[in-house]
Amino acid sequence: MNFENFKLKYLKKEVEHYQNSVPDTVKVSVLVQTYNHEQFLEQCLDSILTQNTNFDFEIILGEDQSSDNTRSICLKYAREFPGRIRLLLHQKENKISVNGIITGNFNAIYNLFSARGKFIAFCEGDDYWTDSSKLQKQVDFLEQNVEFSCCFHRFKEQDVKGRMISSPLEQPENDITSEDLRSIKFHPLLSTFCFQKIQEVHSDILKVLNVDTFILCILGYMGKAGFLATIEPTIYRRHKDGVWSLDRLKKYIIKQNTFIILEKYHRNKGDLHAAKNFRLYLRNIRKSALLESIRNLKIISCLKLGWKLFKNK
Repeated sequence: MNFENFKLKYLKKEVEHYQNSVPDTVKVSVLVQTYNHEQFLEQCLDSILTQNTNFDFEIILGEDQSSDNTRSICLKYAREFPGRIRLLLHQKENKISVNGIITGNFNAIYNLFSARGKFIAFCEGDDYWTDSSKLQKQVDFLEQNVEFSCCFHRFKEQDVKGRMISSPLEQPENDITSEDLRSIKFHPLLSTFCFQKIQEVHSDILKVLNVDTFILCILGYMGKAGFLATIEPTIYRRHKDGVWSLDRLKKYIIKQNTFIILEKYHRNKGDLHAAKNFRLYLRNIRKSALLESIRNLKIISCLKLGWKLFKNK
């Protein structure tokens, strides 16, 4: 699916492109997706604007019709930095639901297709970078190591009060083969990534809540992932409004949907090894969901999950 196909199928109301003077030719596009991030967004944008590089980069700031002061903050920064920020004001009519949850998927994919850079970096509107040389180091690495489609670095977790907290997420600290990247044996945080521009995406990416997981699979078909130990950690903020603050059973259901779609994606691409891995992940997540349902005495969910396990033996 290219940009035109995407807009033809999903664009219900035109996205407003705020006036800017960003050059047409930039080396990196930094994608910032933001919704109800008024408490965090300024720190995020400041951490990107203070990057020291010997190349031009743009910030594509996708605002998703927040109910708080986020849009006003976006407008303020777009006015102050017209040569750096391309503000895209998204419309609620374009939002896409997955598993009954309204997502930022339209925002994310529209921004991805709008990027002009040779390389793409992500920073969610509630995260921020701590290394002013991050982009320079990542671009230097990718240009010198063309067999790598992407590179990443460490991250740390922080709560809303700025306190560091222990992370339940596994942080790989080594290069990842293309095969392991496709199978998501390791899942680095997308806000730590810089990668080669993706020209097209599979339409099924809009059917999952874990868009980042799908992007990593796509990158796995383009090359390896390099770990850069010299970059200071990105700060990943965990708070109650985040998607992954859902209860455990809902998380399992979301992951199950993602694994079903990615198993089919890899099978159609001819990577039977990755497809097999996702079938295994799917079986394990269904077992976990069944146990969680039993713990919560959700009888109907137990019966449905038990039947799926029985069918897929």
